[in-house]
Amino acid sequence: MSETSYDPVTLSLEDTPWATWSKPGADGRVKLFKSNGKRIRLLELPPGFEEENWCLAGHQGYVLKGNFTIIFDDQSFECRPDMAFSIPDGVRHRSRGSTDSETLVFVVDDVTG
Repeated sequence: MSETSYDPVTLSLEDTPWATWSKPGADGRVKLFKSNGKRIRLLELPPGFEEENWCLAGHQGYVLKGNFTIIFDDQSFECRPDMAFSIPDGVRHRSRGSTDSETLVFVVDDVTG
């Protein structure tokens, strides 16, 4: 019988400290967990967050607080609290948060790089 090794399988978001992150469009905070080929993030987006750069990576997520708009070349979708979203790999998109309050989004995607 061979011994199998696993990446960590649990994470306490309450015990995970916030880290700062910056990208064109805004600065925010993130709680990050990488395990088993996935990146799991709790993103806190400041009021007025609007991503400047386009992204091609797929993401799945859930909006906890605020409005989170996913913008594609030809349409956009607004996600409110308690709504999930799924963006396929290779589809150009960017996002925008609430204009007057912070936005809290839970996101899962494949680990890259």
